[in-house]
Parts: sequence; structure tokens; C-alpha cells
Amino acid sequence: MLRSLQLLVLLFLTALLHGQAVFTSSGTFTVPAGVTSITIELIGAGGNGAQNGGGGGGGGAYVRGTTNVTPGQNISFVIGEGGSGLATIAGGLGMLANAGANATTVPNPNLGGGGAGGTGLGGQVAHTGGAGGGGYWTYFGGGGGGAAGPVSNGAAGGNTIVFNGTNCHTPGGAGGAGGGGQAGAGGKGAGFTDNACTVTDPGENGGNYGAGGGGGNGIGSPAGTGGGGLAIVTWSGSTGLAEIKTAMVEPTGTMFTERIVLRNANGQERCTLHDASGRTIWSGLRIAEHDFTALNPGAYFLLVSINGNERTFRLVKAMDR
Repeated sequence: MLRSLQLLVLLFLTALLHGQAVFTSSGTFTVPAGVTSITIELIGAGGNGAQNGGGGGGGGAYVRGTTNVTPGQNISFVIGEGGSGLATIAGGLGMLANAGANATTVPNPNLGGGGAGGTGLGGQVAHTGGAGGGGYWTYFGGGGGGAAGPVSNGAAGGNTIVFNGTNCHTPGGAGGAGGGGQAGAGGKGAGFTDNACTVTDPGENGGNYGAGGGGGNGIGSPAGTGGGGLAIVTWSGSTGLAEIKTAMVEPTGTMFTERIVLRNANGQERCTLHDASGRTIWSGLRIAEHDFTALNPGAYFLLVSINGNERTFRLVKAMDR
């Protein structure tokens, strides 16, 4: 029983000390209390493939950086949609992951039209998205480029084949692999499943997040769209454990049976009592007035908030005598 309780305590403290916020559309992140450093990962949006035997779209860039912040600070994120050409941006921090370019078409007999991969700016790590593969105009589409990720650049999409009058049966260009993590793989280009160029082997959309879409084929099978951008914020800090500097407020002891009394309390402290699994047992003001006699013995965590500051204490409910 004691070993299980210790494990629950460890899991609860880990949840307090670590956090993550994910943005798949534009929004604002507010730095939690007690957090002074965050890590940001950005993936740019993927480009769209081009129609009618065009190239594949380029993959978006990847950027990662760790920066110092202030609790309560607001950071705005701009998240580009697939095919928009809009970079994924962490506002005011000098970090952005450019989107992959949309594809174009190139006249026969050449292969081409793939969109360029996006490039990153700022942070400590920056990788480039894969370029889209070349299509063969009015016939086969090129593959979309893979999004860059934390491991590597995105892989380039594959070129399709040149039509020679008898080789309609082709799947189109292959999609490029993503660079690890949340980076998506590019969509394949459109081709045909028969020798008369009449039965479509459709192109694919770029994977989430940030991959380029595959090019379309010459009988109207649509090109794939690019995957949208992404921003991830992670932190490790003293969230929920920050020192309360405005008053020396803390429980009078680590053990309690009936009441939890705070030193130097003024009645404005908001208290939240959690059990070892993180479940909220009680929340409110003037905790000393509440009777916890019926509470089961065991470990509990008391979160005390005052004037925007928070601190968490580990308490033990003793067995009544």
C-alpha cells in the first residue's frame, strides 16, 4: 500500500511540474505561474500539389528553441493552413517555420513543378522541408515533400515518370518522408491503374503536420492539399509550487486529523485540496473553518493561491484516535 501511495505521489508531482500546449490554429499562450523557461517547436504548413500532371507541394520547415519567459506573459502563435503559404510564427520571439511552396506545372517533355521546401528561422534547431517531386504535365503528378522534424530535414517527394505512349500504369511520384516527431509525410502524386490512362490512381493530401500534397493527373483527379502547421509549447518548472512572496502562508504542520490551519492567513487565500491521484477533494476560502474528520487517512496535496502566486504542500491525514 505504501509503495502504491508513493507512486501516486510521484505521478501527481510530475503532472504539476511539467506541461504542454499544442496549437493547430492561431492562438495565444499564457505562461503559467512559476514557469520561467519554455521550449517551442514549430512546423510550417505544407504546400498544395498542382493540377493536371503538376508537381507536388513542398514540405514545411521545423524550428525548435528554448527561451526565458515571465509568468503571465502572453505569446501569440500564428499557424498557417495547408497551401496558404503562411509561416508558423511564435510572436515576438524571432522564431518562425516557413511554409512549403505550392507546386506548379512544367510543359512537356520535362518533369518538374515541385514546390520548394520551407526554411526555418531562429531557435537552436532548424530543419528544412522537403521539395515536391516533379510531375509530367497532362499525365502524372509528382509526390509531395515531407515536413521537416526534430530529427532531420523532410525528404523530397519523388518525380513521376515521363509518358512514352504506353506506360500509363503508374502510381505517380512517391511522397517524401517526414523528419520525425509530428512531421507528416508527403502525399503521393496521382497516376493511373490501367494502360489507357482512364482509371485514376488518385493523389494524396500531405500528412499532418506540414507535409506537401501530391500533384494531380491529366483526367481531372485532383491534386492533394498540404498539411497544416503546428506549434508545441512544453515547460518544466515549479508550476503550482512557486514560493508565495506576499505572505508567509503555509500549513502549521504536515499532519492533520480534523482541520488544516494556515500560518499568517488573512482569509483571502484560496485553497484546493487534492488526493494522491490528483482528484479535487475541496476548494474554497478559509480552509481552517472546514472539518476534514471524515476524510480517509493518507497523503494529500494542498494548493494555496494568493495574489496570483501559488504553492503546493504535501500533507498527511492521520488516522483518528
